[in-house]
Amino acid sequence: MSKPSGDNGLSVRLYNIKNSLTRKLGIRPGWTKDMPGHVDEALVKEADALIAERCERCPEAIGHFLEKLTGAWVNMRDLPDTPEREELSQVVFMTAHEIKDIAAMCGYDLAAYFAESLRDYIDQTELNLEAQRVIIQAHVDALSVVHKQGLKADGGPAADELKKMVKVAIEKYR
Repeated sequence: MSKPSGDNGLSVRLYNIKNSLTRKLGIRPGWTKDMPGHVDEALVKEADALIAERCERCPEAIGHFLEKLTGAWVNMRDLPDTPEREELSQVVFMTAHEIKDIAAMCGYDLAAYFAESLRDYIDQTELNLEAQRVIIQAHVDALSVVHKQGLKADGGPAADELKKMVKVAIEKYR
């Protein structure tokens, strides 16, 4: 649509562009709290309270998952390449994933870092059994130290030293 804009003969074009992102999100002009897609503020507060409560118990939860991880690893470590080893590998994978999730949610960034690294290693790597023994053990050791010392931050001298230890183990077999 063009409109003359004065005596000089210039014109201005106005384009009405639809915001497809808001439409995809279910937000429409005139949207109100009573329409579908609205999340009640009370439910958000309730969810935040549940997360805060779970985070208060985060060290205990990480400890529980770490025991499960260590137990599965001890049983898996010396097994030959068998279906039983593959099953235990999946337990290690899922437990590392659980540790990563709760640690990341509650601000235990260093535990989340090592758990995610272990999870990704288990999921993506097809190394010989000796390499697995060294690399998985390095991750388990790092997670144990992080938990026992209550380290949260993904930085500092202790974190750097643990990351270096795991990196050396990984690089040994690349």
